[in-house]
Amino acid sequence: MKKRKRNLCVLLLSILMAAAWSAAVLDVSAYFSHQNEKNNVLKTGDNTSHIEEEFEPPDQVTTDTVYPKKVTVKNDSHTPCYVRAFVEVDQPNLPVSIDFDTKNWTEKQADGYYYYRSILGGREETKPLFTHVTTGGTQSAFRVLIYEETVQAQGYDTAREAFASIKGEQEAEA
Repeated sequence: MKKRKRNLCVLLLSILMAAAWSAAVLDVSAYFSHQNEKNNVLKTGDNTSHIEEEFEPPDQVTTDTVYPKKVTVKNDSHTPCYVRAFVEVDQPNLPVSIDFDTKNWTEKQADGYYYYRSILGGREETKPLFTHVTTGGTQSAFRVLIYEETVQAQGYDTAREAFASIKGEQEAEA
């Protein structure tokens, strides 16, 4: 009978230990299977623009002639942005001059760009970068190449800082 009691006690003790052990394992496994979820909505900004140009190409280039050519940049989005433009004559040795607006635009900077001095609001258009091209003593045909870029204005104090940030550069002094 003593032996029977002892076996029963051992059996009960084993069952209790197994139950305690399995409860501990369940707690640990519950810890490892914990899940948490958060849904974040990210929206990308819309920043698009294009060059507006009023220009009637002549049939033939004549010497010492002023050709009307009005060039502006139009913000197609609702996002306020900074604007810069690159302008070059495809034949730099020709006596061609362009009278740039340095009131609303900077002079040509070391990086080759002209920067618009104001933030361009959504759906707005810049003041003209220039309004005419003048030929000197040449009758050779040429092209005026124009390239523009915009970058979101929010988060930046200056256009130079904003454009430097997209290249990962520090702001260069003008």
